[in-house]
Amino acid sequence: MSFYFDLVEGMKNMIGQDKTFANPTQMAKACGVAPNQIIRYLKHERGKHIQVIAKVLDKIGAKIIFPAIGTDNEMGSFHHVPKVIARPSDGGGSLQADDTVENTYAFRLDWLTKKGNPDCMKLMAVTGESMAPRIEDGDHILVDESQKDLYEGRIYVVRIDQEIVVKRIAKEPGKILLMSDNPEAQPKKIEIDLKDPSLSWEPIGRVLYVSKDLR
Repeated sequence: MSFYFDLVEGMKNMIGQDKTFANPTQMAKACGVAPNQIIRYLKHERGKHIQVIAKVLDKIGAKIIFPAIGTDNEMGSFHHVPKVIARPSDGGGSLQADDTVENTYAFRLDWLTKKGNPDCMKLMAVTGESMAPRIEDGDHILVDESQKDLYEGRIYVVRIDQEIVVKRIAKEPGKILLMSDNPEAQPKKIEIDLKDPSLSWEPIGRVLYVSKDLR
């Protein structure tokens, strides 16, 4: 089999029901070419310039490999989320990123997109047992810093002065309550009076996911 044959047959195998492209027109649109060009290639009616290139590639032993159906080989299908240390950044409003390049972790981009804004997400290691057993000491949490609106019952990372805490949100008239899940935690709750301008606090982001080791 030649490179040219492999190319045309590979294109054919990517078209059809439950495949990458439903029809030649869809493939053409994705490739930015006219549909009749794709159709003529598939019928071996057009390809003089491709055949010339193919002869060269055959001569040097080049092979073409098409992605298997059902696999995700697209560039950018994974998004690298930085791991951060639990302290506020200089400007506040976000977590301080660790300077070491290796502290990034790859997540599927489609999974992250369903949960929020991937570009605003960070990983953070949790210290302490105030949110046990849901979140325990040493667990890693995925935080979306674009989600700062506080919804009752959800878990957020919050800055109080220069301290970073992970708490579940409860509300009372005029107050935000930062609650610990662990009944033995002290304090069990932190009250924030929304009318008190002297308090320095702000939500950093919502906790979307917890990663933990089996103990």
